[in-house]
Amino acid sequence: MQKRTLLILGFAIICMSFYVTPATWGAGIDAAQPAAGGIRQETIQSVHAGDIDISYRIVGDGYPLILITGYGATMDMWDPLLIRELSSRFKLILFDNRGIGKTTASDKPFTIELFAEDTIGLMDALKIQKAHVLGWSMGTFIAEELALKYPERVGKLVLYAGNCAWKGKDVAEAHPEVSDALFNLSVTDEERAKRLISILFPKEWIEDHPDFLKQLPGPKEPVSAVSVEGQSKAIKAWPGTCGRIDKLVQPTLIITGIEDVVIPPANSFLMASRIPDSWLIRLPGGHSNMYQYPRTFSRCILTFLEAGVE
Repeated sequence: MQKRTLLILGFAIICMSFYVTPATWGAGIDAAQPAAGGIRQETIQSVHAGDIDISYRIVGDGYPLILITGYGATMDMWDPLLIRELSSRFKLILFDNRGIGKTTASDKPFTIELFAEDTIGLMDALKIQKAHVLGWSMGTFIAEELALKYPERVGKLVLYAGNCAWKGKDVAEAHPEVSDALFNLSVTDEERAKRLISILFPKEWIEDHPDFLKQLPGPKEPVSAVSVEGQSKAIKAWPGTCGRIDKLVQPTLIITGIEDVVIPPANSFLMASRIPDSWLIRLPGGHSNMYQYPRTFSRCILTFLEAGVE
């Protein structure tokens, strides 16, 4: 236990050293910024996997790192600076989940377990035997199911802004108003966008960075309301992995924003207490803090992935 504690402490010190000083947070030095070149973005391609065609692209070279997006998100919505940093060391596989972007859907009801099967189907189609996996929000649910069912296919696991169940006795749930802002599709697109911004980012951050929202990457393809509703149902019906995550064999990094109101940080502590070989890092910001501190965020991930942990 003492050795593991020292490992976690050492990792946190290395990771946090990229902040330079607390003053840089307010100054926006580490804030999200438009892509400034240097990102080699391969052409979006499509491959048949199971009963659907999955839209994907590959960026960079090296050991494969699969990025699994969150609720309602497309592969275009990963932070550009994050992609540039990670692709300098790894071959990134970005893709759209079933029914999102140009990825097709079938008549099968959406489930988190089905999304995990789609991911393994993509790996098979691309002849990727093993890869590191980074899941974001709902993507952490998919990543957990993938790593538990196919442990031999996952190298290291990064769970960002996630939990091991949407609801449950051990889970810290979001406030009802937050859940309504997240799942209520009955309002106008403009109103929903405002409500989502209010829960994804701390209010003070938006006020202190007036140009921040203009820099956020958005989807290049229309996001189907039917598919988003399907994802919503999948999230709510997911039984979770809280009773199984102690079976994870992969070294796991858990990242949480200390101001996350969508999936409260307490859930990350819960997962860290149950996953045997896990590292936990708490960063400033909310549920989508990779946009707020992309440089620090990416350095933390690279430090973990390149650490000599087998």
